[in-house]
Amino acid sequence: MSILAPSWLKVFLAVAEHGSFNKAAEVLLLSQPAVSQKIRQLEVALGIRLFDRTPNGAHLTPEGEILRRYAHAMRWLMLAAEANIVGPTQTIKRRLNLGGTPTLSSYCLPAWLKTFHQQHPNILVHLRTDTTSHLVDNIARHALHLAIIEGELPDETTVAYTVLEEIPFLLVTPPEAPWTNHESLPLSALHGQRFVARPPEAQTRRWMDRIFAQHHIQPHIVAELDSPEAIKEAVSHGLGVTLLPKCMLEDDLDSPRLHILTITDVPLKRYLKAIWPKDIPLHPSAVAFLNSLKSTFPHLEDVLQKARHPDLETLYTLLEDNTSP
Repeated sequence: MSILAPSWLKVFLAVAEHGSFNKAAEVLLLSQPAVSQKIRQLEVALGIRLFDRTPNGAHLTPEGEILRRYAHAMRWLMLAAEANIVGPTQTIKRRLNLGGTPTLSSYCLPAWLKTFHQQHPNILVHLRTDTTSHLVDNIARHALHLAIIEGELPDETTVAYTVLEEIPFLLVTPPEAPWTNHESLPLSALHGQRFVARPPEAQTRRWMDRIFAQHHIQPHIVAELDSPEAIKEAVSHGLGVTLLPKCMLEDDLDSPRLHILTITDVPLKRYLKAIWPKDIPLHPSAVAFLNSLKSTFPHLEDVLQKARHPDLETLYTLLEDNTSP
């Protein structure tokens, strides 16, 4: 009889996905000593060390990485077996662990989640809002099934991704002079201007700093705020100017509180991306979510055909059929 029983693998995957014995214990509703004991017993039974314990958390050893891949495959097989046994006429409750950057979580994802819920009312969505680098890390550790980000990936080798669309950035200023007589400006107009920015560690801030450096522009940074909404509010109160994605400004184009301009001489755009784990099959709930976006992003049809795992077709089909009338 194999020592790799589902109960062992559940604990192992929880520690691997969260990178912490304490966090795994919280998720599993167990004590931390109980989780540690189960992992130690599994390591003794296998005769290998699965995790390196460090002050910064638990990190998989090379042997642990191998077991993680097999453990995920076993999880997929159990889901597929459940789908076949229950059958397409029954409701199967599922969960989608979704990530989004602050702007997208506030301005894009709510409408997409409504569409998704209408199509899949029995899938619970747990949304985590975080910076791009943290979302990428969570995808790589399989703590998230899918994430929607904008901009550059810190390391494109760790996750699978597809570009959804371009995101243009616009200049946002207070409504008073000298901006009100202009509909567009060159980027050089920002030189020396009071500027409200994201924190230095944010991907958007790094992107802006590169653009400014390339064109020898030095705005006067007067505030660094970690919330895009707070930045917009600060600009409306006259603290300074900023650059924000167009998707944040759809309801503000005619607002008396802000003045919105285009930059004429430098293309200011980033890219909206969907990312998911690279080394395991795309989770069926993530497939369902991307399917719900196909009317907005038709090219996802080809992306999904390549990403769907053939051993999970029964479960994919079940989720596609499990829609509201």
